[in-house]
Amino acid sequence: MAATRLLRALAIVALAIVASAVAATATTVAAPTFDELVRRSELVIVARVVATRSAWVDSRSGRSIVTDVTVSIEQTLKGPTYAERSLEFLGGTVGEDTLRVDGMPEFHVGDRAVLFINEAGRPASPVVGFMYGWFRIVQDPVSGVDMVRTHDGRPLASTEDVGNLRPAPRVAPARTLSLLEFSREIADKVRTQATR
Repeated sequence: MAATRLLRALAIVALAIVASAVAATATTVAAPTFDELVRRSELVIVARVVATRSAWVDSRSGRSIVTDVTVSIEQTLKGPTYAERSLEFLGGTVGEDTLRVDGMPEFHVGDRAVLFINEAGRPASPVVGFMYGWFRIVQDPVSGVDMVRTHDGRPLASTEDVGNLRPAPRVAPARTLSLLEFSREIADKVRTQATR
């Protein structure tokens, strides 16, 4: 009798663990290749974040927090040209309440980035592939040249590294793409895809 109660208790505990594991799944996004990023984007821009604002919103699925990120567009590499755009992302902080979405880019005023955007269907993130469609722009302290980094800060050595999930190398690559080189690669890919 005691053994039966123990087995039932263990079964209930195991079921609770499995149920909680299913409920606690994280956001999983497949890392797109460079070709996929360009193809899936309706807009590719070089932009600077000029404002962020988080607010509660009501939707069919309930209340959630969204953040509007306003960017000043320095260059359009694909799609219509705008001087400024506001992009809405799921997540943010309002007062003491925070909604954090795994893999969602976090923007700060002054950040510069190359953004691959597709807003069709009001996605949780208008950036294609969540963080994978967000490339930071940092200025080389020695040369002053704008360089491109991945979402996690790794130097981007070539467009073949886009979507590559290998761990960051212990030694910096011998070469890092400049913003000018990356922009040219994007423009070339846009032209190539348009002729298909």
